[in-house]
Amino acid sequence: MRLDPPLDPTSPEAREWLEDELRKGIYHEERGLLQRLWDWLTGLLGTTGSAGFPAWTVLIALVVGVAVVGLVLWRTLRAERSMTGPRRAGVLEGPSRTAAEHRAAARAALEHGDPETAVLEAYRALARSAVERTLLDDLPGRTAHEVAVALAPVFPASAPSLALAADTFDAVRYGRRSATVQSARAVIELDATLSTTRPVLPDPATAGGLR
Repeated sequence: MRLDPPLDPTSPEAREWLEDELRKGIYHEERGLLQRLWDWLTGLLGTTGSAGFPAWTVLIALVVGVAVVGLVLWRTLRAERSMTGPRRAGVLEGPSRTAAEHRAAARAALEHGDPETAVLEAYRALARSAVERTLLDDLPGRTAHEVAVALAPVFPASAPSLALAADTFDAVRYGRRSATVQSARAVIELDATLSTTRPVLPDPATAGGLR
């Protein structure tokens, strides 16, 4: 079938082109909406054929229908990408620094009125300190909540604070929310508390990611 210009199909030919196009699998991802579109277009074609309208009006209907389908699919794929989002990086991904370096960066950020960076650096200090004390394996890609879950049995009294600090980290890092000075200080103080707290070592048989 050639579609070289000029296009001047008869009504039956235009209807056949439309049916062939809309049978393609790509148009069946949004079944309910496309079914309504199909009903509307076939009704329009029937009206056009019975009323004796020029065949070019059928081609306009075809172009409009395909454009609408394309828009629906584009918006659907865009929404799916938005919901899934990019892969979340691990807390300690990037250039390797010591817990002391992260702590210094957190304090400096807070002093310069940047509580967001202070939250991120303080939580990284907390995680790196656990790695340095061999309380946590240095696994790549470990998220903030995975750090909190792994350390909760080791520091049971601070388990709620760990979960809250992980929420704060994610809200700043991925939710792009502003942090308060109080929330930054809370993470900094939690890191300081854990660094001087004697850990409760788990049974090696159930340690999982802990050592």
